[in-house]
Amino acid sequence: MAPVAVADAPKVEFNDTERIVFLGNEFFDHERDQCYIETLLTTRFPDKNLIFRNLGYSGDNVWCDARTLCSGWDQFGPPEQGFERLKKLLGQIKPTLIFVAYGMNESFQGETGLQHFRDGLNRVLDMLSETGARVVLVSPIPHENLGPPLPDPAAHNRELIAYTDVIRQTAADRSMPFINLLAGMAEQSPRAAGKALTSDGIHLTPIGYRKAAMLIEREIGDPARGWAINLDAASGTVGTVGISVKDVSHHADRVAFSATADILPVPLPAPADEVPMIQVRNLAPGQYSLRIDDRSVVTATAPDWAIGVTIAAGPDADQTEALRKLIVEKNFDFFNYWRPENDTYIFGYRKHEQGRNAVEIPRFEEMIPAKEAEIARLRAPVSHSFVLEKTQRD
Repeated sequence: MAPVAVADAPKVEFNDTERIVFLGNEFFDHERDQCYIETLLTTRFPDKNLIFRNLGYSGDNVWCDARTLCSGWDQFGPPEQGFERLKKLLGQIKPTLIFVAYGMNESFQGETGLQHFRDGLNRVLDMLSETGARVVLVSPIPHENLGPPLPDPAAHNRELIAYTDVIRQTAADRSMPFINLLAGMAEQSPRAAGKALTSDGIHLTPIGYRKAAMLIEREIGDPARGWAINLDAASGTVGTVGISVKDVSHHADRVAFSATADILPVPLPAPADEVPMIQVRNLAPGQYSLRIDDRSVVTATAPDWAIGVTIAAGPDADQTEALRKLIVEKNFDFFNYWRPENDTYIFGYRKHEQGRNAVEIPRFEEMIPAKEAEIARLRAPVSHSFVLEKTQRD
């Protein structure tokens, strides 16, 4: 699939305090169950107070068709109702930064739907401008080729290129940052090593969301996260990248130090260029085991340590995963607040049956601040004790 031409676009900047909204279709709706994007943005800036609210809605389009209320059996309200519901929510949230991801659902209308999509995109962006928030436009992902019996996605990908080009041009016209997932995620080969990015070609798996999250982070312009330590066991001299080291104790058979990473790692499994590495030169011959906070992490020979040993697991990775799971819980609370299941029975034409439960809905929002306080604690790396000690002679 040919990549879409990308014009120079403004860089996404994050202030010290942000209220960030994810707005769009199933791309952001399903992210709520995984939270890889939110986790990476949260940990990328541990000193910033970034608050996220996910307003993704499966099946939605730029005209807000999916956000309407059921008005009787299979009948739903007009798109204007969904548009106003969204506008009201944004008024409550008061976002400062909004990521907008549309285009996948609309792309099935083909070339004939391009102008309608362009009109709807501009309409929703005009409405978003009233919030005063900065806006980042995100392209749809490519339609992944998973092979038979699923259809060949080549024709659909040509349509996605056309819709992405509308998004890119709209971003340029409005001087908005543009993140091109269509081009970035098209590099993945189908079913590579059993690691397909989607379950059906267009809905991302957890692996797919990790890939999308890392692409968003890279397109924002931030470097890879992997840290490196280069330590001489003879002299105790140390060089670092992405991590600070202090209190070095060195000996030919043992080195110890404390270290704090600049930012937490990506959720496991991390890509090769983001895996932390420790290099220790001038160790006495033998086999050495690394313990982090008294937990054995990896064992290798002195020559291996001299070359460098990757540290894929450890307490930082555990902290990232604990943070991601907490963010999933927080988003579940917010989902139940703004979009409770069976809302027809609570707010719609059947509210005479369960409308009494409407008083419970605001209580979900009341549970969020405590989780966000814990998120703020978990997003910052902490110091760990490292001990590399001989366990076996050659």
